[in-house]
Amino acid sequence: MKQKWTLPDGLAVYGGLALLLLLGVAALLFPSDFSVWERRRLQEAPANFSLTDWTLQTDLEAYLSDQVPFRRALVNTYACFETATGRAVQLDAWPQADSEGRLHFIEKPVSAAPDAVQKRIDALLSLTEGLPCRFLTPPTAGSLLRSSMWRPRSAVYDADAALYETVFQLESAVPVLAAFAAGPDADLYFRTDHHWNLDGAWQAYRCYCEAAGLAPAEESQFSWVTGSEAPRFFGTTYSRSGLPFADADALAYAEPKYPLTFRILDDDTEYDRLIFPEEANTYDGYALFLKGNHGLIEILNPSVPERTLFVCKDSFANCLLPFLSANYSRIVAADARYLTGTLNEALADAGHVDEVLFIYSLDSLATDTSILRKIRR
Repeated sequence: MKQKWTLPDGLAVYGGLALLLLLGVAALLFPSDFSVWERRRLQEAPANFSLTDWTLQTDLEAYLSDQVPFRRALVNTYACFETATGRAVQLDAWPQADSEGRLHFIEKPVSAAPDAVQKRIDALLSLTEGLPCRFLTPPTAGSLLRSSMWRPRSAVYDADAALYETVFQLESAVPVLAAFAAGPDADLYFRTDHHWNLDGAWQAYRCYCEAAGLAPAEESQFSWVTGSEAPRFFGTTYSRSGLPFADADALAYAEPKYPLTFRILDDDTEYDRLIFPEEANTYDGYALFLKGNHGLIEILNPSVPERTLFVCKDSFANCLLPFLSANYSRIVAADARYLTGTLNEALADAGHVDEVLFIYSLDSLATDTSILRKIRR
């Protein structure tokens, strides 16, 4: 009787150990410090560690996980498996087709108590001291795509409704929810990024003007770059999904034609434009608007009557402020995440202010701890 050949146990064990050793050596000899496709810094190798430090194992595992060869292929394979087996909710971002079959990458629902949102709203309102103010909170792309989802997935967005109600019940809230819900399948947002696109920013701008009693600017006041002329990019939502398939977004933009001055007060730099197309080719293509995120900026438009708007913002404001610059001679905008001082100080240093605008996504209002830390009460 012919004997069946089997792999010796020792060879399997030592072969596996040798493979792990080779992968570990490769990770140590050829490390990377930044992942372009994930848009994040990778874990650094543990340094100055002690064998009695119980964090060593965790740090080493995180480092090897980030540096393992062929990591992107492994992450892509895992994400595809989770999606194919209906467990995409375990990913950091979800793929979702709209009613026309176009694929979007969407954020998970915001998980927070309405009290947490109300606490940040109250803190922000304490800044205004009687100044006219408004809240502009974008609905998420996922909330707009609910009708295209299968019921178990759309149900998890029900919790968002209570949070939105907390914001939109404010007398000062800009009523964007109805205007955005009327749009076709979240086409007001990038498909690979959580931000609204140029159409979404334009829609939000017109909603704000109506709420503030302002005449919106004419489209002829801007140089529009759209469609095939616009640079392409992949946003952060797609990067976090881990999936290998997506169509690049068109990074459309509108540059004001009127003369203006843009000052980044963090480093005292000055420009005569608000759009930076060269940034579209970097890992953060969204930095095309305002050259990215900054703690404190100022936009001056001498062609309109003197009126100052103070803005407390997150990154949703970046592609909205070029439109708002048509209505205000001066805009001072503060981002608490990057601001060195407090929001109180920034508002006081702005001098005479006519109006205050808060532009925050629902996620920022629910979870951004810098908002409370940068308000002195």
